[in-house]
Amino acid sequence: MRFSLFVVCLWLTTSPLQSKIVFYSKRDGNTEIYTMKSDGSSQTRLTFNEADDIWPVWSPNGRQIAFGSNRDGNWEVYVMDADGKNQRRLTHHPDIDAEPDWSPDGKQIVFISDRNIVNEDHFFNLFVTDTDGGNLKQLTDFGFGTSPEWSPAGEWIAFEGDGIYAIRPDGTGLWQVSAPKPAVGMLLSGWSSDGSQILYIEAVNLHVDTSFPVIATLSPHGRADVLSWKPVKVPRMPFHSAAFSADGKSILFTGKKDFVMGNGRGDPWNIYRFGLIDKQLTQLTDNPGDDAAPHEWDPRLPVSPQGLAPTRWGEIKSNSHSYRGIGGISTTPIP
Repeated sequence: MRFSLFVVCLWLTTSPLQSKIVFYSKRDGNTEIYTMKSDGSSQTRLTFNEADDIWPVWSPNGRQIAFGSNRDGNWEVYVMDADGKNQRRLTHHPDIDAEPDWSPDGKQIVFISDRNIVNEDHFFNLFVTDTDGGNLKQLTDFGFGTSPEWSPAGEWIAFEGDGIYAIRPDGTGLWQVSAPKPAVGMLLSGWSSDGSQILYIEAVNLHVDTSFPVIATLSPHGRADVLSWKPVKVPRMPFHSAAFSADGKSILFTGKKDFVMGNGRGDPWNIYRFGLIDKQLTQLTDNPGDDAAPHEWDPRLPVSPQGLAPTRWGEIKSNSHSYRGIGGISTTPIP
């Protein structure tokens, strides 16, 4: 055991591996998936097609990326290797399948779908499938539920509805995470790597110009209640699609430095990092197109059930307020 710990410590201190961020961008005309190092360097395009590829998330071991695409005529969930190779379709249904997220052990993927919905409002429920596409199960039957996020220990799946909620992977134990505030849209951003906090965005009147992140600190011992809700004072700018960094010490988000209040015009959407301790703002991308939905993976974080990999990191998913919530989905991911 001591020898194993020594090997792990030696690997962590000498490994050339660096944390990486996956995101999507419209810089080449339509939304495609890219990766970059945690400092914004080495930006690399992974997908190449005329359709939209969106909602990218790392697998727990960093070897694969799940994402959504409408390349086959409707929105489906896909999986590819971390270098963009071996792209394969995971779901097969004429209705919308979207917004995937991995279980911490890497064996399952949760996603949203409007399959089995008989009305015309395109409400969504949560579904879970094995990573080979088998053993599909419907998790919720509320008529709402988007942007699911699996907790680091695998005990809960957080999601958006008319607020932020969490539910057990077997569909029981529903509870509300977000503070009850009428007329405020709430967009889920993800869990901290230790599972003690959930990040979400409050968007007054669902407008990005009046959006800001909130950190909900959860009760210990896995109890389904919240100790506090703390707004995060990021530099003032239009703000959407945020996530905890892999180490939980900063927030990654999509924003604009130059804008006109009320319409969000100005600079393109780019990806930023905001330190929760030092309060430093760092711009990671600077492109004429729009970048969004950063999701970070760090191989130097604690060991997961899959080996030398993070137990989870909290992420972001998804795109802007344009499709999120229970009212439907847009094929234009960035406003």
